[in-house]
Amino acid sequence: MTSDCGRPDRRTFLKGAAVGAAGVALSRAMPAGGGVVGANERINIGIIGCGGRGRSWHMKQAIGLAKKHNLRITAVCDVWQPALRSAAAEVEKAFGSKPFATTNYEDLLTRDDVDAVMIATPDHAHSPMLAAACKAGKDAYCEKPMTVRLEDAKDALKYARQNKRVVQIGTQRRSEGKFKAWVDFFHSGKLGKVTKAEIGYHDNGPRWRRAYDDVKEKDVDWKRYLMYLPDRPFDAKRYRRWHLYKDYTLGPVALLGSHCIDVILWYLQAKVPTSGVQLGRAYIWGEDGREHPDTCDSLWDYPEGFLCLYMNHFGNRYNDGQIAIYGTQGTFVDWKVVGTGAAEGKKCFPKPFVAAAQGDENHVENWVECMRSRKDPNAPIEAGYYHSVACVLAAESLYRGKRMVYDAGTMTVGEG
Repeated sequence: MTSDCGRPDRRTFLKGAAVGAAGVALSRAMPAGGGVVGANERINIGIIGCGGRGRSWHMKQAIGLAKKHNLRITAVCDVWQPALRSAAAEVEKAFGSKPFATTNYEDLLTRDDVDAVMIATPDHAHSPMLAAACKAGKDAYCEKPMTVRLEDAKDALKYARQNKRVVQIGTQRRSEGKFKAWVDFFHSGKLGKVTKAEIGYHDNGPRWRRAYDDVKEKDVDWKRYLMYLPDRPFDAKRYRRWHLYKDYTLGPVALLGSHCIDVILWYLQAKVPTSGVQLGRAYIWGEDGREHPDTCDSLWDYPEGFLCLYMNHFGNRYNDGQIAIYGTQGTFVDWKVVGTGAAEGKKCFPKPFVAAAQGDENHVENWVECMRSRKDPNAPIEAGYYHSVACVLAAESLYRGKRMVYDAGTMTVGEG
């Protein structure tokens, strides 16, 4: 417990700072390894996944930072030919020469003119590609959620650290000033003993109902799209609306919740839950054949001593983005701390407290700078692994109708 509305005592601090519970630990500096880019050398980047996110965010960022940081896009990869052609043309326009273009990410990873990759594919490909990139000696920026299968996330974590790679996960709130402003406050322990965190990501529409009439079988390298999944006939709907299907993602808890979960774990210095459950189904939008719920609640128990509740609904977006964190000395709600509800709240927070504003960082630029310094970026791979465990527990609970547990010793998930 804390005392006098101040910092946690030594026992509480050491418990919160312990690194053994998850089987992995966040290290803030990474020794240089093989394939390190020198301080003044050009960094050659390969883009894997050239769809909406890949072109509108990853490529745009790399091109925008190219002059300042001596970057160049040298290779692009996508399984859909129209996206691949558009990406190659955009790169040629920006840099004056054609990039290597392929539907096979493995070919891209073998190239000596690729130092790092940016991965913006459907979720099921994230961790396998990330693991392969790290194994090949490439640094990587990988979109969230980091995985669909926990074993793939474990491989990515293993090869990233074994090969001393700089990996940034696309949970970019760790670089946004609105969220960074509260880190020191929460780490100080001034909220007292936190026992509950509630977070939500809502909408009032179906999400992910994208048109797919323009996707033709002749233009898609379907087997490479499926990767490790069982073969099935080409399906343009499953290609474009992959967010709706279990093969390609764990559903809203991963697609949207990974951002929210990551913030809570960051604030509360937590790692992986011991158990998790999820309830929900498609109450409104199920006629489109989606296999994931449009409304769901996920709940996890963390060994650091709190429950985390993540809420998701697509029928009403009231209170979208909500975060509430309950401590014995105050309540964090609506981006301020109030004494309301806490036993010691009136003494510790007689007036609402708001953290001093901080500026935004560019999440991609932070990764680029760390590729030269060899330090961990704002959202290192361990952070991706932590949210992955929570997402896998929740999704598996919904699929099986069981409470799921995580064994930190073996880094495995099973029924509770």
